[in-house]
Amino acid sequence: MTNPTPDSMHKLHGFLMSPYSMKLRAYLRYRHIPFQWCNNLGADEIARTKVKTYMVPVIEYPDGTFENDSTPIIDKLEQKFSARSTEPENEADAFLAYLIEDFADEWLLWPFFMYRWRLKADQEHNSQWILYEGMKGDIENDGFNAMSEMWASRQLIGVEKICGSPANDYVLESSFHAFLSIMERAVTKGLFFFGSRPSRAEIAIYGILSQEIQDLTASVFMREKYNFTTRWVSIIDDLSGVEGEWESLSTNKEKLMSSPVAEILKLSGKYHLPLLAANAAALEKGEKRFSYDIEGRAFTRIAHDRHSFCLPALRKRYAALSGESKAALKAVLEQSGCLNYLVAN
Repeated sequence: MTNPTPDSMHKLHGFLMSPYSMKLRAYLRYRHIPFQWCNNLGADEIARTKVKTYMVPVIEYPDGTFENDSTPIIDKLEQKFSARSTEPENEADAFLAYLIEDFADEWLLWPFFMYRWRLKADQEHNSQWILYEGMKGDIENDGFNAMSEMWASRQLIGVEKICGSPANDYVLESSFHAFLSIMERAVTKGLFFFGSRPSRAEIAIYGILSQEIQDLTASVFMREKYNFTTRWVSIIDDLSGVEGEWESLSTNKEKLMSSPVAEILKLSGKYHLPLLAANAAALEKGEKRFSYDIEGRAFTRIAHDRHSFCLPALRKRYAALSGESKAALKAVLEQSGCLNYLVAN
C-alpha cells in the first residue's frame, strides 16, 4: 500500500528481542500494511496500560484501539486486507499453515525461552541487549546495570514457572533440535512450504528463530549446525519485495506425506497438541500443575491460561473444513498423531 494516511497507519509497539514482535513486523512488511515500528521503553508502557494481558508486541490500529495477541491480530488483518494474504488458497493447506503457526507459538516458544535464560552468560547478554534497545543506546545511564539485572531476575522466575524445572530441559532441547533439522533440510529446497510465497506458518517460525540467531548460546549452535536455516531467517525478516504464487500441497498425497510440513506435524502430535490437551484438562479440573508422558519421560509444568484458547480454536477451524479437505488431510493428520486432538470429544 503506497502513500499511507493517518487513517491507514498502524503502530507496532515491540522489541527486536521479542519473537512475537518480529513475527508481526515481518507479517506487516510482507502484506504491505502501513505501520510504524515503535521499539523503546514506551512499548513496555503501552503493554502495561493499553491491553488486558501484559505482553509485547501491541498493535495500535488507526482508530486508536490496541491489541496484543499475534494470531487474532493476523486473523483480523487477513479479513481486512485481501492483497498478499498469508492464507493459502487451498482450504486444507490454510489449515496446515494455521496449525504450524500454533506449533511455533505454543511449543517452540519454550525451548527458545529456556535457551535465552538458562545460563548465566545468556542472562547477562540478553538482558543487556533488551535494555540497550529499550533505552535507545544510553548504557551510561546510572540505572542500566541494575535494570538489566532486574530484567534477568524477572525472566528467571518465568523460566521456572512456565518451562518447568531443569528436568524438562532434555525434552525441550531434543524437540527443538529435531525441528531445526527438519528446517535445515527444508530450506535447502526452497524458502516456503506452500509455493513461492510465505504463509502464516513461515512467519510464525521466523518469529521464534529471529531470536535464536541473536541470543548468545543459541546463535552459536544455529550457525554451526543449522547454517542455512540461520540465513533463511535473515531472508524472511523482510519479504516486502516477494511476488509469488501458491502451490497446493494437500491435493498431492504423496508430496504432502514426504514434505517438511508432514515432519513438523509429527512434532506437533508428539509435543504441541498433547501440551494443549493436558493444559486444558488441568485448567478444567482447577489443577495448578500437569504432567504428560513424552517417550517415557514425564513433562511437568504449571497450567497456563495463555494456552486455553488454542485447542478450541484449532478444533473449530478443523470442524469448519469441507469433507473434501478433511479427506485430503486424514492420512497426514493420523500418521502424525494430530487427528485425535483436533476432533472435539
